[in-house]
Amino acid sequence: METKQEGNVVVVKLSDGEDLVPSLEAAAQKHRIESGSVVWGIGMLQDFEIGFFGPKGYEKTPFTERHELLALHGSIAMRADPKLHLHAALGRRDHGVIGGHLFRAKTAVVNEIQLARFDTIHFNRRLNEKTGLRELVFD
Repeated sequence: METKQEGNVVVVKLSDGEDLVPSLEAAAQKHRIESGSVVWGIGMLQDFEIGFFGPKGYEKTPFTERHELLALHGSIAMRADPKLHLHAALGRRDHGVIGGHLFRAKTAVVNEIQLARFDTIHFNRRLNEKTGLRELVFD
């Protein structure tokens, strides 16, 4: 993992085989991003799992083959569980697109990702009994 920071913006470069989620958590810690966002991400992913939130919780689907990472977005709440809430859109070889909540992934070839740090907005997560989700709350 390589990172560079300018102001409240951090750019992360991940290489082939690196675990996406733990790497982004490490980058957030390194650059003191307690609350922030994953602004964008591009590259390729492999060995990933995405989900759709249905009436009985997340319906997860694992994929082993490489997909083009078309879009990666999310929130960073390092004091919460989960620390990252990520969504991804991924392109297939036939140019079809799949997407959903990203649970885990490995970088294939390379990923380029931008993070943003918030200085006065503080995130946490709290279980919403009605939705069944650990939703973002502002502290």
